[in-house]
Amino acid sequence: MALGVAFMLLMAAATVATAWLLEPAINQVFLGKDRDALWWVGGGILVAFLARAVGNYGQSLYVTEVGFRILATARDRLHAKVSGMELRFFQGRNTGDLVTRFTFDINRMRHATSNTMTGLGRDLVTLLALIALVLWQDWLLALLAMVAAPLTIVPVRRLGRKVRRRARDTQEETSRLHALMSQTLRGIRVVWIDGRRDLMAARVEDLIRRIFRRQVSGERARTLITPIMELATGVALGLALYAGGQRILSGGNDPGSLTSMLAALLMAYQPAKRLANLYTIMQEGLAAVERLFEMLDMPPDLTERPDARPLPEGPGRIRLEGARFAYDPAAPVLADIDLTVDPGETVALVGGSGAGKSTLLNLIPRFLDVDAGTVRVDGHDVRDVTLASLRARIAMVTQETFLFDDTIGANIAYARPGASAAEIEQAVRDADAWDIVARLPQGLDTPLGALGGRLSGGERQRIAIARALLKDAPILLLDEPTSALDTEAEARVQAALARLSRGRTVLVVAHRLSTIVEADRICVMEAGRIVEQGRHADLLTRGGAYANLYRDQGHAPGA
Repeated sequence: MALGVAFMLLMAAATVATAWLLEPAINQVFLGKDRDALWWVGGGILVAFLARAVGNYGQSLYVTEVGFRILATARDRLHAKVSGMELRFFQGRNTGDLVTRFTFDINRMRHATSNTMTGLGRDLVTLLALIALVLWQDWLLALLAMVAAPLTIVPVRRLGRKVRRRARDTQEETSRLHALMSQTLRGIRVVWIDGRRDLMAARVEDLIRRIFRRQVSGERARTLITPIMELATGVALGLALYAGGQRILSGGNDPGSLTSMLAALLMAYQPAKRLANLYTIMQEGLAAVERLFEMLDMPPDLTERPDARPLPEGPGRIRLEGARFAYDPAAPVLADIDLTVDPGETVALVGGSGAGKSTLLNLIPRFLDVDAGTVRVDGHDVRDVTLASLRARIAMVTQETFLFDDTIGANIAYARPGASAAEIEQAVRDADAWDIVARLPQGLDTPLGALGGRLSGGERQRIAIARALLKDAPILLLDEPTSALDTEAEARVQAALARLSRGRTVLVVAHRLSTIVEADRICVMEAGRIVEQGRHADLLTRGGAYANLYRDQGHAPGA
């Protein structure tokens, strides 16, 4: 910033010097026929333009760097904020809005910041210096020339406010467009099969038209500023020329000083116009800043305590005591959950949709925080330990397996970046996934494409299991990992999961009851409470909630 401002001041001084040198150029060189003056005036103008060139280059270079530093810092802060939020934050927002804030809004803020620094440093200083020169040369004539300047303030302010409103509307509509495009492209098969291509195209077209109208409206307001400033400059020059010409004709002034003054006024037009346009750019930037700080100023809903300590090594015993959780205080999702899962034990959570099974699972790694009660791992409240150390002790396989747009080996090594090729290969074999690697053209180095689109659902699950095996964590969380698979794929994934579960503390959410009949304990959940628990055979004998669920899935009561 200091270097940028220094170069701006150099450029402003060179601009003023150029205008001032016109006075001796006319009076001493052209009218006075002074050959000596020709050398120093000509040399002075050359030096002034050289200084302007150096100043312009330096201020552009350093101000641009500052702008990009602000851009990088803002992105870092926004990413840190978003990645530190609780799971419910993401459940209530669309991805398009977040992406727009990371790209469109931050870029607009950077653009406004860079232009503001340039305008206030270069244009404002240049304008003030030129005004000072004009006042020094003829203060009465200068005041007469500047009489039109105040008339521009009110219309420029009004136009700036309109630009700000239109910029914010454009940003919000752009967020909606990104979200709609993302949904359309990810759900393209649904769009095709249900014959809704024309409907989605119409929605996209409507959003694009609304964005277009707002952009045109904002640009119309911005464009009006230039003719307003040109009109004010024309009035100033006209008054100065008329009054100055009268003085020259009456012998009260010299042509050189009037020419220098008119040149200064002409030179002042450009920085004045840029400063007026800067006001609208600032309004656009402020609209982006508002949206950015709306998110940065949100109170964090998931934080580490200042005295949080690493979770000590342990076998991975899980204990929930009086755990309660609610997205909406009027409708609790979990109520008074007491549950213990011992090391080496597999506990299954079953129940109808909305019973709170996945929510309970998300409490263990602190994707969500309890509203009351405690969640403990090896006797330590999860809120008292660092998130990194807690999550390092947990592996997770979910129904919706996520694979990065990277190689198959990199996807597996994501759980443990320092793993060797031999360790990755062993994890793949243990997950019964080597047949996948063997048929791929580049083996573990084969790119999988977006979301692992080159693999089937069952194959993606086995890759996810290999990733969990490589992590080798004592706690394993499984969230309906086979519910979307066919019978053959389910059998292979179940076998891989059995190998993954050995010797670990396992908590599994299951929809298909046939997949958890061998669990050490089954907990039946209804309306956020555990209403029954026991082994499969015992629960069937009781003839309660579990037996009803089992029967509803088409199984014989004694099976």
